[in-house]
Amino acid sequence: FRCNSGLILPLINESIWSEGFRIFLYGVGLLWSFMAISIIADVFMCAIEVITSKTTEVKVARPELEEGFETVKVRVWNDTVAKLTFMALGSSAPEILLSVIEIVGNNFVVGELGPGTIVGSASFNLLVIVAVCIYSIPDGEERRIRRMSVFFTTAFFAVFAYGWIYIVLVVNTRDKVDLWEACVTFGFFPLLVTLAFLADKDICGKKTPKDKRLEIGKRPKSEDDRMNEVVSAFMRSMDKPEQITEEDASNIAALKMQIPLGNKHYIILLKDEMPHSRAWYRVKASRDLFAGQKINPHISSNLQRVIDGILGYPGKVSTEIEFDAVSCSVMENCGTVKIIVVRVGDISREARVRYETFDGTANAGDDYVATNGTLTFSPKQTMAMELRYCVLFFRQRYKMPVADHLNIFFIFNKNNSANPLNLITEPGTIEFTKPSYLVKESIGTAYIPLQRTNGADGVVKVKYRTSDVSGKDGVHYRGKQGTVTFEHGEDVKNIDIEIINDHNTKKDENFQVLVLWILIFYTISYISLVHKYFSIAITILSASGGATLGHTQKTVVTVVGDDEFDGLVRRVVAKTHLKLLKMKLGSQSWSEQFTQAMTVNGGDVESATAGNYVMHFFTVGFKVIFAIVPPPSIWGGWACFGVSLCFIAILTAIVGDLAGIFGCLVNLKSTVNALPFVALGTSLPDLCASRILAKSEPHADNSIGNVTGSNSVNVFLGLGLPWVIASVYWKVKQDTAFPVPSDTVRFSIFLYSVTAIFALLTLVARHYIPALGGAELGGPKTPKIATVVFFILLWILYVLLSWLQAVGHIAGF
Repeated sequence: FRCNSGLILPLINESIWSEGFRIFLYGVGLLWSFMAISIIADVFMCAIEVITSKTTEVKVARPELEEGFETVKVRVWNDTVAKLTFMALGSSAPEILLSVIEIVGNNFVVGELGPGTIVGSASFNLLVIVAVCIYSIPDGEERRIRRMSVFFTTAFFAVFAYGWIYIVLVVNTRDKVDLWEACVTFGFFPLLVTLAFLADKDICGKKTPKDKRLEIGKRPKSEDDRMNEVVSAFMRSMDKPEQITEEDASNIAALKMQIPLGNKHYIILLKDEMPHSRAWYRVKASRDLFAGQKINPHISSNLQRVIDGILGYPGKVSTEIEFDAVSCSVMENCGTVKIIVVRVGDISREARVRYETFDGTANAGDDYVATNGTLTFSPKQTMAMELRYCVLFFRQRYKMPVADHLNIFFIFNKNNSANPLNLITEPGTIEFTKPSYLVKESIGTAYIPLQRTNGADGVVKVKYRTSDVSGKDGVHYRGKQGTVTFEHGEDVKNIDIEIINDHNTKKDENFQVLVLWILIFYTISYISLVHKYFSIAITILSASGGATLGHTQKTVVTVVGDDEFDGLVRRVVAKTHLKLLKMKLGSQSWSEQFTQAMTVNGGDVESATAGNYVMHFFTVGFKVIFAIVPPPSIWGGWACFGVSLCFIAILTAIVGDLAGIFGCLVNLKSTVNALPFVALGTSLPDLCASRILAKSEPHADNSIGNVTGSNSVNVFLGLGLPWVIASVYWKVKQDTAFPVPSDTVRFSIFLYSVTAIFALLTLVARHYIPALGGAELGGPKTPKIATVVFFILLWILYVLLSWLQAVGHIAGF
């Protein structure tokens, strides 16, 4: 039977199978194998993260200390070197190994799948992944490259590498590779790393080198110090720290510990966060995609609203609906009652809220008619009124979401037989309920009740102001003066005073609220048989005949420190430490690896979605198999590095067989199969990781530098290494150059080089020309969209022309 020439596959005789079934089987197997490679590549990345994050202790002179020095930890690996070696190897390992295995498996004869995958992956990385990164930045935000010298170095090699391949295969020795050419190709890799390192350190630049003693002497904060600072800053940013649980607070703190400085969604007060490595983003993207153990704490939608509200994230203003008064008093024969409901916050859209009556001391059917319904606020409407036979019990200032229940205290007074139609009005007496109040500093806003007794007829306006006693306006509280309005029937209203929380536990500050004077507009009204109101406005110039001031015209509010704050911070820090330890890459034991592999989201079933369960079903077998890889915590990550690399090699060989047999069955040339399909399958996790990286970090260095660096490494290792191996073999066995038929590959290389030059020039122009965006990623919407469309069209053009040349519709050169 045909199409049976794989290195490993087929495992059994498939001659009795129909060709359609084999096409389906190998197509599904190819897609499934991409999932497996992504999962084991993330294990490989965890090992790389442990290796490259290794630190060493150095002693720094500190004359002011008793010992005379201080021991600090510094990273062993330079970030630029780590990105171009281990990180690039981790993301490009499948393509590199595919090229090596294909040559070795073909008796040191070059194949089309490996080189085609490398060139196709490079095109996808530079054009599609960068386009996604540009588009993923929200409108109005931008990400610029800081180290342009490093970018120019990697960008030059990203084009030069493929130009060099063209020179080798076309200009110098056509369709042959000499041993020295293979060695030079492979040698460009350490040259690239060296030049990028020098550019990163700006050794060849004009700037004065930094004082290394000062650079090392700057003591980095320990994780415990940062964690305490994160939790304290977060708790200070809340008016009421007790409004969320300690579990939620630890989730937010753990998230903040993992968010780089540039992420505007979660910045609180800290200034020393370090961006994550490429490995961290790659692992996060893959685990999110395949329902693995999350490396970010789960943040529910409700908790996200709390975070956005605390941090003032634009576009996240909530809607608050509440009754205008705490309680109301009406006569028993009032018939209907006017209830005022107000809305604050986001009033730009329509809002609905449900209401319903409940019995207190009054009984439905005997004392009032039970009712329920929905009150609708139109856009821009802040006040709504309902005429109802009664309402219910209410907690004042309860911040309830739209479409929730409202409650209000309602008091029914017995009819006065001498005033059956309520023609005699009683505006009442205004005073504070108590002469003093005691509140905690962490309360955020103190609500001081102002009561209206001995009547509740008419509209009464009360002016008030605050004044200092020992507390200071603007330091301990926000002073104010204003007016409280009692509508007809309302007998309790609140004065809200904002308390400034500085979390000083030794607190004994107080201030007074003074009622200055009362301006009353009251309406003499009665209820007719058809329930209509008739009103007139009369100004009272004296206390007689209207509302009067009661005895308690002044109250003192004392603010005491919250002794629970320090204990709360300690408890949240402890929980945050446990969460970070559990989510840290490479911290799992062997037993934990198997436990997490067999459960969706690594055991976090509470946040699992239907999609997570589906992806876990398809990948649980691979997860369990790869759980036998030694944990990265063993031998500094090197054991995990070696074993996972072996797994990647085996899977890469299987992918090569699957792609080759599938292409043979559907009459698709290996080059055509490699360009869009295999390259896309191996690069999809990098696409997800780059998108997260671009949105999370404050600059574009990593998201773009990883693409240009990876494309260079693909050639120098993915082609240079197998060329060296094959060239040595042909030199020893045949004493001749390594033959490399390159009709299709050199045409694809030429196309990639042209599109890469246009793409890189576009990025440089966006960096320096404000009209084109002023930044590589994001920027104004119009140039951003135009750049994305341009990059995608370049990639489509590259794939289309490569395919037409491979199938013989256009001539190569």
